[in-house]
Amino acid sequence: MPFPQLTDDPTVKRLRWIMIGAMLFSMFLTLAGQPEGFWQNPETAIRGDGLDVHNRLNHTFEFFLSRGWQPYVLSCLVYFTLALMVVSVLPGKVALIAAFSGVLGHYFGACNWLAVRWGWGFTGVGAYGIVLSAAIIWAGSSLPAPSADHVIRRVRWVMLGVMLLDLSVTLIGQPGSYWHHPGTVREGNPLWHWFMVRGWLDFVVADLAYCLSGFLLVSLLPRFYALLVLFTVILGHFIGVSNWLFYEWRLGMEAPVIYGAGLSSLIVFLSFRRRQKPEAGA
Repeated sequence: MPFPQLTDDPTVKRLRWIMIGAMLFSMFLTLAGQPEGFWQNPETAIRGDGLDVHNRLNHTFEFFLSRGWQPYVLSCLVYFTLALMVVSVLPGKVALIAAFSGVLGHYFGACNWLAVRWGWGFTGVGAYGIVLSAAIIWAGSSLPAPSADHVIRRVRWVMLGVMLLDLSVTLIGQPGSYWHHPGTVREGNPLWHWFMVRGWLDFVVADLAYCLSGFLLVSLLPRFYALLVLFTVILGHFIGVSNWLFYEWRLGMEAPVIYGAGLSSLIVFLSFRRRQKPEAGA
């Protein structure tokens, strides 16, 4: 039985290392964010949302963390190795989807620590999103310029969809009292909170203007900056929707992971053209 061949796709090769980097960063934040007593008593371990690892509310994948840092690190390294191997042998688009899903999932995990544990809020999430977006652009830099323009033209619609989904989920998540008393709004972003306390219509108008501005900006900027804005906005609003799924509706870590996998699939299939079949007689 022949062994699976390793990928020779330069984009997959680069993106898989970005995936590993996001995983390592998430692991580092998880260990750095533990309380002082954790190193002597692993039972005091906490998760990125600030709850202890045994809390059944909003369950996550932190089984090994409560056994100590050594089992946790060992389990992470095994997981990282398996993820790297799987992405390296999967066929083209499937490998890209798997790698991009890994990036999104661990981006959400890291953002929990940045925003909740250290209180960096949307500033920390946004800064990490910019760094990660620049890395994603580097991964795709092996594509020719026409392909990069193709990514911008098609994935900007994904960006717009993610922005509108975040708007919709935010409105759906409001308590019944909000529609008559806007002061009861539930929104963590200070900017959008300011609009929402003035009423849902003000929020919708401001958000639609923001969506249109983002779409036009991506359409008009030079290629690198357009891609940087494109992926930064997608990452930011991915976090926005995921926070509602995870923190407000308590659907566990599976919900952001599934959402990230679906979003990754959409981005990959829109970004890469199907290979042209050779003409007869060519």
